[in-house]
Amino acid sequence: MGFYEKERLPSLGQSLSPIDLYLDNVGGKMLEAVLNHVNLHARIPVYGMISQYNQVWTEREWVRNLLNLVGKEVRMKGYLLGSYLDRFDDFTKVMESYTKEGKLISKYKIFNGIESFIKSLGSMFTSSNVGKVVIQVKP
Repeated sequence: MGFYEKERLPSLGQSLSPIDLYLDNVGGKMLEAVLNHVNLHARIPVYGMISQYNQVWTEREWVRNLLNLVGKEVRMKGYLLGSYLDRFDDFTKVMESYTKEGKLISKYKIFNGIESFIKSLGSMFTSSNVGKVVIQVKP
């Protein structure tokens, strides 16, 4: 579920299973929904909060249940890619082997022609896209 699907959040509370690990790049109401379902000692690596990027900091959504981090002894930590660039070669080798072994499968949607740029860009912010967006341009 993407950050753009806020209308689905009220029903999310009934459908979430107990959570041990949640990779967060959405933040806001999505993180709030997740925090209501974390298990004891759950882990939440945070590498973005796209739902908040275009908000003035004084108007950003507050996550009202942060106290669940304490009550469930949840470990939540932020990450920036730049802090791990020294490990990129190792990562590349592992991902290459996973891809060759079929352990890693990419999903993508191909748009044809540069004239499809606006449509392809828009697809990244709606539920019409899962995975990478590729624009195929033929000379």
